[in-house]
Amino acid sequence: MTAVPEVSATINDLLAQQQVLMHSITRALDNLKKLGRNNYTAAKVRARIASSKEVWTQCVRVHSALLQVIPEAKRSTFDYFQNELFDQAEDIHLTTLDYMAEYLEALAPTPPPLTANQAPSAACSHGPPASSFSLAHLPPINIPPFSGKYEEWETFRDRFTSLIIKNPELSAFARMHFLSSSLAGRALESIRSIPVTADNFELAWKALESRYENKRRLVEMHVSALYNLPSVSRESASELSELWDKANRAITSLKNLDRSDSDILSDMLMYSVTQRLDPATRKAWKLKGGDDARIPTFSELDRFLDSRARALEELHPANVDKQARAQKATSATASGASSISCPLCKASHFLHKCQVFLKKNPSQRLEAVKKANRCVNCLSDKHAVQLCQSKYSCRTCRKRHHSMLHVDSDTSSTKDTFTAKDTPAAENTSVATASIHDAAPITTLFSSAKVSSMPPVLLATARVRVGFPSESPNGRTRVVRALLDQGSEMTFITERLRQGLRLRRVRMPVSISAIGGVDAGTCRYAAEIQISPIGQTSLAFKTTASVMTNLTKYTPSPVTSPVQWSHVADLALADPDPTNSDPIDILIGADLYGDLLLDGI
Repeated sequence: MTAVPEVSATINDLLAQQQVLMHSITRALDNLKKLGRNNYTAAKVRARIASSKEVWTQCVRVHSALLQVIPEAKRSTFDYFQNELFDQAEDIHLTTLDYMAEYLEALAPTPPPLTANQAPSAACSHGPPASSFSLAHLPPINIPPFSGKYEEWETFRDRFTSLIIKNPELSAFARMHFLSSSLAGRALESIRSIPVTADNFELAWKALESRYENKRRLVEMHVSALYNLPSVSRESASELSELWDKANRAITSLKNLDRSDSDILSDMLMYSVTQRLDPATRKAWKLKGGDDARIPTFSELDRFLDSRARALEELHPANVDKQARAQKATSATASGASSISCPLCKASHFLHKCQVFLKKNPSQRLEAVKKANRCVNCLSDKHAVQLCQSKYSCRTCRKRHHSMLHVDSDTSSTKDTFTAKDTPAAENTSVATASIHDAAPITTLFSSAKVSSMPPVLLATARVRVGFPSESPNGRTRVVRALLDQGSEMTFITERLRQGLRLRRVRMPVSISAIGGVDAGTCRYAAEIQISPIGQTSLAFKTTASVMTNLTKYTPSPVTSPVQWSHVADLALADPDPTNSDPIDILIGADLYGDLLLDGI
């Protein structure tokens, strides 16, 4: 006999051993059928049954070892537990035994029921000899065997109760004899350890009731029968009658379980929802009831799903549906601003837009971020820098901290070349060429980067109002920061701005190439926009802008505030604060550049 596997055996070894055993269990019935029915003998079938039981015993031992070496919290990560392979193997094993037992019965029939002149058989020899007297003068009672299938339990229970238990002429020993003779498969296995004696009938019957009189399971079984009714494919009285008979039988069975009409509707709704759950959640819902056969209510399912959804959001925030997050983002400006709180001034804005924060030097900013327990890379309060999933890092030193926290931010960064992989977040000064289908090449200049040997430079930025063309009845507009680039023959906007304004996009592929003809990617879509100066409604400029995920990560060099520049002190700047680090959402190219400038500039 195979020894119990050592607990120290590796998990992979145990899983491999279990896979071999379960494969043997799966193939047992097929191997028997290959012999052909004409070649079956009682001896061969008995040998197969003994072999199957031995393999199953080993399978149970390995399963017990796996339960010992794999903590319950980690079992969900293994396909063996996730897909309930052991339970599947058990079903196959019991089905195989049922099949073999039926053929063994045909090859070597069991003795007929006892008569008045016969002594109890060897199978019933455990009981006292006097018990056989109770079987005298009784005709044989034939009850279809119960194999352990839940759908057969109620019929078997009612018949056995009516014919055997309520029969006053039968003794307890006779009832036990009929019970053991009326069981097969897993049902027989459940009482096999109970000796066939008069005193054990109540114990054996209660064992069956405890296992199969599961009201929750029975209700689910009958509701499943309602959901799986066959479709009537043609106008047929017989098919229609069959459909109604099955439906009526399921409903009657539910009412026999004390389910009212409203209860049945609730049960059907719960079944419909639970069948659409993922396997892990459905299993958790099943386990929540444990051994409790009480039928749960829909409100309990509602609380369970709500609680599990919240737990999954907390445990796996990165797996939250991206579309849902995008929809929340589009409405954040209108309805979610109140939920944003700056840790320094407590106002409703992000930390990187706080004037108090911006006036500090990098060292003071770093200290403020650490004091507020924020991620030093993206400034979020949701995680530490070790768990930050942002693809961005410091533009100066490329280390995992925010560019505004770089202690040497007074110096400039090194200039890089704009390449295709930089397209999502370009930050270098580079001339690019774009072409629309077969049109003439279009040149565009994307943002700038600070170069260590150059003095601080501010690019031409402005605050503009962007919206739909004037003929649109929608009227949505948004004030954004724009970068004026006369080196670009085309205007570009961010995907964020397009979604915020709900602009309809059209397919317009534009190939972009950087200095030296290096391929820098493709813009696939464009949208019609209208640009107006802030505070003026009479001026409006229309254009078709290409849409990109990001335009630039341009951050102004740290310079003196423009309000202290005497040569522009009397001018109204298009960008009131050109040193602000607000993102660029529109790059205005040469198609509009000349029209936007005032005379004399």
